[in-house]
Amino acid sequence: MTTPILIDTHAHINFNEYDSDREEVMERAFNSGVGKILHSCCRINEIETLLKLSKQFNGNGFSDLYIAVGVHPTEFHSWDNESESEILAILDKELAQPDHKIRAIGETGLDYYHCTTGAEQEKQREIFNKQIELAKRFQLPLIIHTRDAESDTLNILEAHFKNTKSDRNGTIHCFTGSQDFALACIELGFFISWSGILTFKSSKSLREVAKVVPLEKTLVETDCPFLAPQAQRGKRNEPSYVNYVAEQLSEIKGLGKTEIMNITTQNAEYLFKI
Repeated sequence: MTTPILIDTHAHINFNEYDSDREEVMERAFNSGVGKILHSCCRINEIETLLKLSKQFNGNGFSDLYIAVGVHPTEFHSWDNESESEILAILDKELAQPDHKIRAIGETGLDYYHCTTGAEQEKQREIFNKQIELAKRFQLPLIIHTRDAESDTLNILEAHFKNTKSDRNGTIHCFTGSQDFALACIELGFFISWSGILTFKSSKSLREVAKVVPLEKTLVETDCPFLAPQAQRGKRNEPSYVNYVAEQLSEIKGLGKTEIMNITTQNAEYLFKI
């Protein structure tokens, strides 16, 4: 019987918070049972670094690192007339390589908490739609960030996916939304990903939503270096801490942690083909 592993489906280990000990962080993740990590992308100028990191951290004593490419909604100001063609060129080149490690488009989506003007929000919607089209073109799942924008996020997803049959359209990362929103996204072929927020003392209502979300549609993540779980609040988050999220899910679902690890890992492997 193989030892169960965890997959952190959303991390940012390229951030400068890890400049002094990045290898130690990745080794610590591996030793804690985190076999694979999916590294999300915020800006196009990150992609070259992410490609290099995905080669450096290949599962040989470190967690095996896979990557996404995309533009975060709060980075809308970095999107220009060349951005779509830049991402397209990267995808054309990298996906032609047999050993490529690009597994998703994102993180993309809508963030009305940080971007409040009508013009900013319209720009976000425009960029979101363009990245969805790229995901559909290359048959890659989406990593979606949504904050204070459930209605518009759902409207856009329905416009693109309501009539499709796929159950691997992507994930709603760092989920903090309503039960209705979670179930509607699942109907559209999306998974729900829980972060350290699920462990916070103030997240009782979110834990109630987690009770309802089927395990077969569940992923776990850290969103590190942000959102360290309750047991590590105030510290820099890191991929090894995804264990705390799995433990919280174990308590919520009334199942052993090993079962949670096995199911969420199988889900991530299925969705992202890792």
